[in-house]
Amino acid sequence: MTPDPDRKPTKSEMRVGGMVATAVLVALAVFTVVFVIMAA
Repeated sequence: MTPDPDRKPTKSEMRVGGMVATAVLVALAVFTVVFVIMAA
């Protein structure tokens, strides 16, 4: 059975995607701050 490519994501899938995106943004921010502190 192949998944339907046109179906909308469920609320739990959207929540997980949002959490992953938030985690990536936080990691990038932390990396940037550490990089700036090391360069100073």
